[in-house]
Amino acid sequence: MNTIRRTLRQSLPSLHGLMLFEASARHLNFSKAAEELSITQSAVSHAVKQLEDALGHPLFLRENRTLTLTTQGQRLFASVARGFGSIAETVGDISAAAQKDTLVVSCSTIMATEWLLPRLPRLRASLPDLKVDVRCFDRDPDMMAHGIDVQLRLGDGAWPDYEAIRLWREEIFAVASPTYLAEHPLREPADLLNHRLILYVDPLRFRIGWAEWLRALGVELSGRLPVTMQVNDSLVSLQAAEAGEGLALGWRITADRALEQGRIVQALPQVLRTEMYFHILTPKAARPRKAVRQFVDWLTAEAR
Repeated sequence: MNTIRRTLRQSLPSLHGLMLFEASARHLNFSKAAEELSITQSAVSHAVKQLEDALGHPLFLRENRTLTLTTQGQRLFASVARGFGSIAETVGDISAAAQKDTLVVSCSTIMATEWLLPRLPRLRASLPDLKVDVRCFDRDPDMMAHGIDVQLRLGDGAWPDYEAIRLWREEIFAVASPTYLAEHPLREPADLLNHRLILYVDPLRFRIGWAEWLRALGVELSGRLPVTMQVNDSLVSLQAAEAGEGLALGWRITADRALEQGRIVQALPQVLRTEMYFHILTPKAARPRKAVRQFVDWLTAEAR
């Protein structure tokens, strides 16, 4: 075994030389490689020449101050890039494990309480070493500024700084407690004008309210809506409906658990489907850690 290791060390070029070659091949420019590595351009070109001499093959074609990889250069670059990528991933994973890696996840309060948190036992069973820091915001935060790794967000998907995986289309419907509906039956959307309505006012002015929902379903509005309670949190709106305070708008996914448990019921069959979708977001700026990729894969599977 020791003989094999000595032979391997003797046959491989130096790691330093391979690093300089990889940067040069990536940029196709010795000066840019030198700038990235904080060394002189002559040191880079000299190291590459030594590597070519050791291998017995030119790795670059040098014409009119332009670098082009030769066939052998392309082979070596592909191999070195894979190797360095694998090393970087392993080092990152070891470092994260040593720091007791914590994944920072952001979503709305209702998404956390009604969808994410009930699924965390399955997450622990699937990824037992992963620690999750769940942060709830009433506004969509800057992920980079807040150190957020993964976010669940509703929108149109037009976020140039983030990778977005589309999950569910926005579906909105009227909900109430079973007791309220038993005492105040409904037959059609226009009947809502004679009922107590709980209005969720989105701080971002992003979510649809009762007026928009009713108009989308063809109900003509001639006066003020019978809003008896106004809240600025969709979870509170859902809980108020559960308590029998009136009718609220519910969103598919975040209202599903309460519906399944019978705490609320869908008051009318009509459902408004918008062009908005819930997404999983991750920052584009850096290659995601293994823990992030595993969590995103788990989230995606749970959402299907």
